[in-house]
Amino acid sequence: MATPRGPRGGGVRRSGSGSGRPPVAPFRRRLLAWYERERRDLPWRGTREPYPVWISEVLLQQTTVAVGVPRWKAFLARFPDLESLAAASPTEVLAAWSGLGYYARARNLHRAARLVASRGSFPRSARELSALPGIGPYTAAAIASICFDEPVAVVDGNVVRVISRLLALPAVAARGADRETVRAEATALLSPSRPGDFNQALMELGATVCLPRSPRCGACPVAAWCAAHADGREEAFPLPAPRKPSRRLTLAAGVAWRGGRLVLVPDRHLVPGHLVVPLVVPERGESPAEALARGWSGVAGRRCVAAVPRGTVSHAVLDRRYTVVVLDVVEGARAPEGPSRPRLVAPDGLTSVPRGGLLGKVLALSGPPGRAPRGAARRRPRGG
Repeated sequence: MATPRGPRGGGVRRSGSGSGRPPVAPFRRRLLAWYERERRDLPWRGTREPYPVWISEVLLQQTTVAVGVPRWKAFLARFPDLESLAAASPTEVLAAWSGLGYYARARNLHRAARLVASRGSFPRSARELSALPGIGPYTAAAIASICFDEPVAVVDGNVVRVISRLLALPAVAARGADRETVRAEATALLSPSRPGDFNQALMELGATVCLPRSPRCGACPVAAWCAAHADGREEAFPLPAPRKPSRRLTLAAGVAWRGGRLVLVPDRHLVPGHLVVPLVVPERGESPAEALARGWSGVAGRRCVAAVPRGTVSHAVLDRRYTVVVLDVVEGARAPEGPSRPRLVAPDGLTSVPRGGLLGKVLALSGPPGRAPRGAARRRPRGG
């Protein structure tokens, strides 16, 4: 651990303790006073009811606040309480979550809501909360401290950044042992009388001031105790995590309309539970049009007699990077070996089905409904 120099610009001096931890009481006072003045006016901060707080914490795990606020409001308008979420179908929940990504969050929310509804009361401790599907140490600590005043520290990426800079800890956010070190330090600083506010203040500091790049140290209420700031090495902490190599894949996406309704099928490539236009993986040496000619009947139930390329889009799901070639498809007769009838959805009904961001990208390139693709007769795929 680096030995920090005195704080730049004078002010409060760091504690002389061996751990380099700042004086706890003044640190708490400054941080909480700053939070009361500067915190963002976010809608879930107006309640201590566990259900809306839970939804906000899960939603914001992989979603920005700018996107999260309107989507949180829309989700609560659709499922205003735990009972309505528990009573919904998985398809309804996925439809409400469409476009937010990381869809395991929605499936786990639904499973957890059903478990809590069957028990009759919301768990009140971090230990009990962490037993629910999709609720890990961070979410459990956030709900327990904010809603039930349990003095338990939260550790997310923002907290790791603040604490590692404060103490010049060479921590890697994704490394379990380092997160436990940060948790121990955050616990030592935690306000036992206002644990929810303290946790939110620490996260707010990381989200708005102690930024990953170009931190706003002049606006930080606790900069006087920050070891990384004292050394002028704020961006050296925390240490970067090793990047997982991404996988690159290609898909052919076929867009077909039947009577003005879009042909959709269950997603078997990107996100289980979603509906998507038929997707086929081209074999080695096979063009996207040839791939659709080969595989269309197996996924859409009719022959593909023509497939006209419209363009290419990029899409990512976790560590997978997809190149998706979009083609308008002209269908022929029903294929005897085809599956049961796919889902046909009118354009104004697309918002009510579970879908991901790829569908919007694909439709932006494709021709309008009810019109055969231009050039279809000239671009008949082999084997069609």
